[in-house]
Amino acid sequence: MHTLDTDVTDPAELDRFVRLAIIGEQSHDPARSLSARIATAYVLNGEDDARQAAGYEGGDDVTATTARVIAYMRAIRTERIRYWSVSYDQNGRTFTGTRIESPYTVRAQHEWAARQPGVTAVRITEYTDTLTSVPVDADALPRDEDHQAPHVPGAHEVHRFYRFDTAGPAALRDAAAVALTSSYLRASRPRRYHLPALLLDTIRVVVARPVDHDQVTPL
Repeated sequence: MHTLDTDVTDPAELDRFVRLAIIGEQSHDPARSLSARIATAYVLNGEDDARQAAGYEGGDDVTATTARVIAYMRAIRTERIRYWSVSYDQNGRTFTGTRIESPYTVRAQHEWAARQPGVTAVRITEYTDTLTSVPVDADALPRDEDHQAPHVPGAHEVHRFYRFDTAGPAALRDAAAVALTSSYLRASRPRRYHLPALLLDTIRVVVARPVDHDQVTPL
């Protein structure tokens, strides 16, 4: 990955970076090297290029591998929200407001702070919060020490966790927490969860940057 060239404030570049990080984890396994090459072509140049790249590989199982990799890449989902905070310096002290999700409220708070006596500086910080999730098999999770958040240059926060789709806690730290939650769901709602709920491996990246009053825009 060209980490030095990645602008994480650009959602498209961030999405590409995170997907390549996920692929990179698998490329160390020789048995998955073909899958990793196909997936990389998919991320960088799209599905048609991935199929073309697979065609150069040869082998009896290339078609099946290509179909499996493309299905895997299509299953990766992205959720993204944006919010802001306003801070200001007044009489030698710094005050920082809470998270604001409305652009109108952000601009109004900025204007209010600028009018207060003794205020020497008013700042707006924009936060773009991205969840990248891929379905995983709860019975074949990696060792906890191998399930680490990737290093994302320039990110404000990076976290990695498991979560069940539409059920259970918002974040499960490790395989033990996954097993405990799965057992609880089956025991408490046996009819609904007689089949395991979809488990997601999620990477959360929060990117922060200073913006001007006129740059406060929603996604």
